Amino acid sequence: MSAVVSRPVIRPMGGRRSVATRRRDDLLGRVHLAVRLARRTLKAAVAAEEEGLARSGPEASPRPAALVLGKVVGEAAMLLRTTAPLRGEDETLDVEARLLAVQLVAQARGARVRERLCNDAGRALEHASAHLFLGDAGYPDEAFDRLLADILDGEDACGPERLPNHQLECAWLDQIRRGRVEVEPIDEELLVATCIGWPLDVLGCSTLDLYMFTHVVMYASDMGRRTVPLPRPAEDILAEAEAGLAAALDADNFDLAAELLWTWPMLHQRWSAAAVFAFELLTQVQDEHAFLPGPDYARWAERAGGGLSHEDVVLRTSYHATLVMGMLCAVALQTDVEPHLEAPRGAPREAPRGTRLAARFAGMQPVPSDDLLDRLPAKPFVPRWQRDFASLDERERASLTSLCFSVWFRRAASANDIPRLREALAATLEHDDCDGPSAHQALRRLQRITAIGRLQAEAMASR
Repeated sequence: MSAVVSRPVIRPMGGRRSVATRRRDDLLGRVHLAVRLARRTLKAAVAAEEEGLARSGPEASPRPAALVLGKVVGEAAMLLRTTAPLRGEDETLDVEARLLAVQLVAQARGARVRERLCNDAGRALEHASAHLFLGDAGYPDEAFDRLLADILDGEDACGPERLPNHQLECAWLDQIRRGRVEVEPIDEELLVATCIGWPLDVLGCSTLDLYMFTHVVMYASDMGRRTVPLPRPAEDILAEAEAGLAAALDADNFDLAAELLWTWPMLHQRWSAAAVFAFELLTQVQDEHAFLPGPDYARWAERAGGGLSHEDVVLRTSYHATLVMGMLCAVALQTDVEPHLEAPRGAPREAPRGTRLAARFAGMQPVPSDDLLDRLPAKPFVPRWQRDFASLDERERASLTSLCFSVWFRRAASANDIPRLREALAATLEHDDCDGPSAHQALRRLQRITAIGRLQAEAMASR
């Protein structure tokens, strides 16, 4: 079947161009691909909206979720703002971005948005977010700015209660509206109240929890454009992002994996070996499909029919993943924190890890050392990361033991498999890798289980 979206436009790699230049060209090509797919998706969403107004009732046959015009407009405008600092890097990208802006203007400032501003003024910033992104990307509209100012600068508008991450988003959007986002830091007290203000439950967090984590990073850092006053040590937050990345890869959720990966460039941190491995995996998958498949793509790709083309399936299931990949590459280009390792994978550590927990594992007997892949709890399917990991050489595998252990702990915890949790903890001692959040939380879970068992035994003895 022919591809529905052209592959990333990569400049020829002949001559004496440096490795760094080729890397930047590859990243630019993936940004370009995201902008092109955003244009196609927006066109399809507008057509679907117009068609939906003329008919009623559900779709005749089972299909992937339909495109939501407002969501597509907001995300495409966000992508446009992300790419704005890259103007002049690639002439074709500049042209495609301008064409996307032309498509967005009518939707971001049209009658539907004005109606929402009138009827739901408490969420005016969210409704006008695409307009704000357009303006900050160089496509302003002074009349619409005045309308928004009249709504926001008058009486306090009533509205819904917001979670801390939504409050942070509104504060960020308001900084963009007032033209202060480049000079005002994010509210530190508000940031402390969000999910990066305390440890992430890496063993039990949901997909939604991880998406919230990534969004907080984006709002706080203004897409990587400003330094973030982190409420906790950066290494702790990055370790949790890496554990979340392991969970996303183990579910073949490339969309979530791409969002988690932007933690490194947005926080201006050097990429870890696991993050580089994940990025390379995503680029391979994207090159194979000519887009980055979303979580539902595989389920629907073989069921195209009933009036739904393969292109429709791609747009409905995978436009967001491809856009997020484009944003990731654009941020990496702007922050100069590109996805590669400065030292070879598997280089010796400067100091041994695991010293804080080793004593607490003293009562556990290590299990024989063998291939980590063979010791992972089974899954109904073999995820892509596991197949790619199996093809690495011994040194590369050694640099990714923390990723394997995160998967091991997560699978065991999801199945409530206590013996597997204990086995994983013992194995971390063998590999000198017991200082991560997954191991800490697994140990605490076992301690809680022991305490509950002791309580039950005492209750039985008293009877």
